[in-house]
Amino acid sequence: MPLEPLSPSAGDRFAAAVAGFLESAHLVAPDALPSLISTTARALGATAASVWLADHQQRFLVRVPGRAGDERHPIEGTMAGRAFISSEVVEASHESDRGPMWVPLLDGVDRIGVLELEVPATTDEVAGRFRHLASIAAAELIARGQYSDIYTITRRQRAMSLAAEMQWQVLPPNSFAVRDLSVAAMLEPAYDVGGDAFDYAYQDGVLQFAIFDAVGHGLESSLMSTLTVGTYRHRRRSGDELDRTARAIDTMIADQFGDARYATGQLGRVDVSSGRLTLVNAGHPPPLLIRNERVVGPLTCPPRLPFGLGHLAKEPPGPMFDEQLEPGDALLLYTDGVVEARRSRGSDFGLERLEHFLHRALASGLPVAEMLRRLSHEVLDYYGGQLQDDASMLLVRWHPAR
Repeated sequence: MPLEPLSPSAGDRFAAAVAGFLESAHLVAPDALPSLISTTARALGATAASVWLADHQQRFLVRVPGRAGDERHPIEGTMAGRAFISSEVVEASHESDRGPMWVPLLDGVDRIGVLELEVPATTDEVAGRFRHLASIAAAELIARGQYSDIYTITRRQRAMSLAAEMQWQVLPPNSFAVRDLSVAAMLEPAYDVGGDAFDYAYQDGVLQFAIFDAVGHGLESSLMSTLTVGTYRHRRRSGDELDRTARAIDTMIADQFGDARYATGQLGRVDVSSGRLTLVNAGHPPPLLIRNERVVGPLTCPPRLPFGLGHLAKEPPGPMFDEQLEPGDALLLYTDGVVEARRSRGSDFGLERLEHFLHRALASGLPVAEMLRRLSHEVLDYYGGQLQDDASMLLVRWHPAR
């Protein structure tokens, strides 16, 4: 939803408050930023304000500053969670003289949390004023958070393994969008993940994206995955085509880890102006194509050996796979832990259950980020919160403006 313009008088007050906020934010300690946000909110008419950030699994909103797990709201079933899910302002009551207002904290479309406000009876202009403030506050929280561990520690709901710590450091934000395209990704188990990773980058009307699954678990798997993402970014930023990038990753893994180690993965590219999709599949589950709000099926990409084993191939790999997307098409990339890991009792999650979930989510009209959040939770809950393998997903949707 676009931000509405403020009236001239409100605009003057807002400009003065924001100017003071930005001037103070240059030298404010990172852990004091929520207090500065609260002070600015009061200057704009709120009587109180609090910052809540989403935890790594996006199940809870955790108040900052504070110790890990001190105060939290479930995202499901609360007004705070509704603001996070919908990316819209949520008010307790339109009739009360004073009540809480929940405003999403958005970095572009990436949801980082919500801003809780106590305000007098609200109008659309008041709500718009605080939506503007939340946008500026979100940018500052991300920027200042680079210089401190306070937000990272507070968001954690339990201890994180060293392998997962390393893995999260190399990942881009969970979601991104431009007018014609949206991307979302989720990684589980968030606190123990080792070998799975995803990456993407948008430049000059082209989205490049990748998903990887390094063999094994724990620290060694995380090291391989980290080097794989690093190699992918290096070759992407050097301007290599997908096939050359794939060969570079293949060589890196073979040189550094030997014949016994490998990683499956997919490299992709979408030309946003034309919808032309190009893929390289290295021993990975084929992506699912979603068209007209239905799962059409997996794309049959030419087979390549997993990264690190290319030197064992008797013939050069086949050509890159090309597909012409139709407006509204989406592509789901996932690691085998989503569908193949088994519960202690019963069957695995399976491709059929995955497709059934996608049909329901698409019918509800959910944005891609919310769709993946719910799918990630459904997979984790199905396995009773105990995954035997990493389960990661990346969803790309092409929706050219008409």
